[in-house]
This record gives sequence, structure tokens and C-alpha cells, in this order.
Amino acid sequence: MENEVVAVIPVRVGSTRIKRKNFQPFGGYKTLIHQKVDHLKNSASINKIYLSSNDDEVKAIANECNVEFLKREDYFCESEARWDEVVTHIVESIPGTPHVLWALATSPLFVRYEDAINEYISGLEEGYDSLIGVKKINEYLIDEVGRPLFYAFGPWHPYTTEFKQMFAINDVVFIAPKALQIKFRYWFGRKPKLFECDSIESIDVNFPDDLKLAIAASGIEES
Repeated sequence: MENEVVAVIPVRVGSTRIKRKNFQPFGGYKTLIHQKVDHLKNSASINKIYLSSNDDEVKAIANECNVEFLKREDYFCESEARWDEVVTHIVESIPGTPHVLWALATSPLFVRYEDAINEYISGLEEGYDSLIGVKKINEYLIDEVGRPLFYAFGPWHPYTTEFKQMFAINDVVFIAPKALQIKFRYWFGRKPKLFECDSIESIDVNFPDDLKLAIAASGIEES
């Protein structure tokens, strides 16, 4: 690849569903942030790691882990800020013109960053412009009033093996050139390559039950 690859972990301290969720201990690490930094350090293709936040505690973790701290203005850590504003603000604060990989601390069971980067590189050669982590969906979905989505009840009821292949974005990894992320004000472009993950890798810690599930799936008892 022509340019370097950098990884950014966005950390917003305010959380309503799990208080201080990014700072939860996990898998023998002090916090989910410490663990995610370690995951990224295991990828030989990542040239630099950034923690993006407005919080001094996050800055202290960055210093402790020997990674870079990106100071974020307070507004871009508040719920009033739209996500396209946050992405643009963070990416513009990254020096140079690298390929930017986003890694969320709340994906504690995803570790295949080197594989994702390799897929991204091959995807660029195939005409893709970015990469996103996804999980395959093979479920009978219904809306809030019980109507089926993407299939029909009765004689038209399909087997799951007959479903059109569909995916959910699982938030474990996003990669795209810095310039493209600024152009689209988002973390991937119009033609992303899908990086498929299993259900365990795709666990996203947003609610207390998610954290319990991730701990159980990791096989490591938390003290």
C-alpha cells in the first residue's frame, strides 16, 4: 500500500446504557480500552494507534499504553453532535494522508485486524474503496406489528437456506483512506468490501447483557 495505516479508537465517556462502558475491566485488562490497544498492537500493518477523546483519563491511558492521543473538542463528545460531524472532526485531526482503521473498544472479542487490513488491500486492487465488518443474517425478521420482512408467511414461507444473503454492520472494523472519509463524512465509501465475522466476534457491548455475554464467550472469568 502506498500510504501508512493508522488505527483510531473513539472514546466517549458519557454512556447511558452501561455507565463508563469503555472503562469496564475485561479479559484480565484494566479496561476495554487497554484490551483494544493490545489487539491493535498485534497487527504488524498498523503504523500508529490513536485514542480520540476529550477526557484526561483517556489521555492518561494513551500515555500508559504508549499510543497517541487525539484531543477532541467537547462538542464532538456530546450526544448533540451528529455522527458525520464526529467522524469528520476526528479524521481531520489525524496527521498526514493515511488509511484510517476504526476500532471500537466495545468489540472485545474481535482481534483479526491484520486479516481485515489484508482484505482491504486486496479489495482496493479489486475496485472496492473501503472495508466494513459485517455479520451474516439468517433470521425470520418481523416488524413491530408482526409483518415479515424480506419474505412471506403461509405457502411462500422460505427455509433460511433460501434467503437472499443479507448482512448487518457489526461495528468491529472500518477501513478507508482518510481523504475518502472526509469526502463522505463517514467511515467508509460507496463500494465497501464486506469482511464477514462470526456471531462471537460480532458481540458489541452496548447493554449489560452484552457485557455478560462477551465475558461468557471469552471463557475468562472477571474478578
